[in-house]
Amino acid sequence: MRTLTSTLLAAQQAASAEPYVRVRLSDLDVGVPRLRWTRWYSGAEAAGPCGVAVAGDGALLRARIDAATGALSHQRVAGPSAGSTYSAWTSLGSVHAGARVGFAAAGTRALIATVRSGGTGVEVRESTDSGASFGASSLLTTTGGAVTAIACTLQASGTAAVVFAWGGAVYAMRRTGLGVWSVPALWPHALASVSGLAATFESDHQVIVSGVTSAGAAGAWSCILGAGGSMPPGGWSALHEVAGASAGTNVSYLATGVTWAGGPRATFVESYSGGGAYQRLHLASGIATTAFIDQAWRDAQPLDLVGAHGAGCAATGSDAYLATPSGVWHAPISVAVSEIGDDVIELDLRQGLTSGRLRLALRNDDGRYLDGNAPAALVPGGELWVDPGYVTTAGAESSEGMRWWITSVRRRAAGGRATVEVDAVDGWGLLGAWRASRQLAWAGTASAESVIADVAARAGLRLASGGTSAESAAWSPSFTLRAGESAATGIERLTARLADVVLMRGLTPTLREPLVADATDYAYGTSHAILDGRVEAAPPGPGWTRVFGRGVFAEAVDIVALQAGGGVAVAVDDSLAAQARVDARATSLLRKAAIEAVTAEVVVPPNVGQEVGDVVEVTSAGLGLVAARYRVAALRLRWSRGRQAAYEQTLSLSAV
Repeated sequence: MRTLTSTLLAAQQAASAEPYVRVRLSDLDVGVPRLRWTRWYSGAEAAGPCGVAVAGDGALLRARIDAATGALSHQRVAGPSAGSTYSAWTSLGSVHAGARVGFAAAGTRALIATVRSGGTGVEVRESTDSGASFGASSLLTTTGGAVTAIACTLQASGTAAVVFAWGGAVYAMRRTGLGVWSVPALWPHALASVSGLAATFESDHQVIVSGVTSAGAAGAWSCILGAGGSMPPGGWSALHEVAGASAGTNVSYLATGVTWAGGPRATFVESYSGGGAYQRLHLASGIATTAFIDQAWRDAQPLDLVGAHGAGCAATGSDAYLATPSGVWHAPISVAVSEIGDDVIELDLRQGLTSGRLRLALRNDDGRYLDGNAPAALVPGGELWVDPGYVTTAGAESSEGMRWWITSVRRRAAGGRATVEVDAVDGWGLLGAWRASRQLAWAGTASAESVIADVAARAGLRLASGGTSAESAAWSPSFTLRAGESAATGIERLTARLADVVLMRGLTPTLREPLVADATDYAYGTSHAILDGRVEAAPPGPGWTRVFGRGVFAEAVDIVALQAGGGVAVAVDDSLAAQARVDARATSLLRKAAIEAVTAEVVVPPNVGQEVGDVVEVTSAGLGLVAARYRVAALRLRWSRGRQAAYEQTLSLSAV
């Protein structure tokens, strides 16, 4: 149950209370700023690698390599806008094109990292005038083989890092302030080959690397090179997958950029060399509320940009950029929030254990929500924050935490009345809408909880643990999510084998094992009135479960359910080869049946902190109940204004 202030708690228990519901519309993409790209420049420059950075004074800096000639050029555009000139370049000589270009800026300094024409000399060029000019190249080191990728970071003090790869290994050279560069230091990971590197500084050096593993799997991964933030200086974190493809699929990746744009962002090219070959830029975003240190990435989304070299990316606090030699794209970074609660005529909110839907109607008599007038987020994918509450002695208060995502917007006009109807779903709807773009497999090395968290993350949700079962940690499933299968289906298949349920709580679903001993969260019929209620002698669920694994067997019995006529439930699962696994499955089948069977229902003035999965007590002389314990299996909150005003909540209750 969400925590309520004492004044809000008193208001909802009062005999007469004034409803208050705060409704906000936000242009967020599952909790992170939505980047709406506009192309500012279309030029005729030759194709090739391109780095982009933003100087401390806001100037947009680009560095490009002509892939055919190796010619290196740079550009500075002060006060970038759609009308700026992006066609003027200054030559910086010739470099090795295959390793691409690293580019970074901070304060009045800028740094370009490249490889000399021979392919083995790692060099840098520096600017002290915010990228207007660069000094001569300075050789940092010579490698024992051809460099395949290079990137760099920079701080305003001059502290910097250059990362580069050759022979399938990544090396780092660091500098503190304007001191001497360190000798190359080898990272602790192993890849068969490295195709690309991108880096930015955010507390530490944040690195994206692409390549191929020793098993032949292609991928793009994120990792951290420590600078004393979350990692010790010079230390490397583990690799975390941003994108991947199995060996033999003809898919490869090329890391091209990484930046902070309202959250972690990374760009890479996904290439396919089979029939229907393509080379397309993808943008990966971090999950809402996470930072680079979390290394938590959503599934990347393709962008309308094709080509072998992809695009670099950079951002300030308010602007994001993508850049190629012949193109500049811009997206504002904003969290536009519109208060629309005063325009809500009706609201109907329903949540269950595996689904949640919202419908609301908005007044539109003056055309405020017509196309061209409405907030940009009033479209499918827009995010709604619905916070029910009351007017209290401390003012209008609400309980925050629920998030909804618009699925449809209908504008109606009838009988002289214009309205807008909005349908939305909770996180379960997001999980149901997300589909695996390729087959995903876990080979039995990660716990069930970790696999569930990974699946949820791909749809943009961050799983939390709230008292999970021992089985969710002990069981490491061999699990496959087939191409085209939804995240919701995958999670339901996993939790069907566990005693745990996933409770949807805004952006953070919670994995939890419901226990009979769970503490009571709230009481109805004493301080909080019951308006209507019923108790049902429902048919019992299974009273006997039998689970057949691979060479193992288990059963569980609920004598009370059997005596009431409960039947048998049988599960056959060849993936269960250990006795502990089938024992846990047999027990969880009984528990799931008990908490899913609705046996009572009450209608109450809304408890605005109530959540599905909470344990409540019900006292009602008319129903013959005294502090009877139930679990909330589903809830409905309805709010209506006008002649048939209503503000009520219906709770569907099951056994604890």
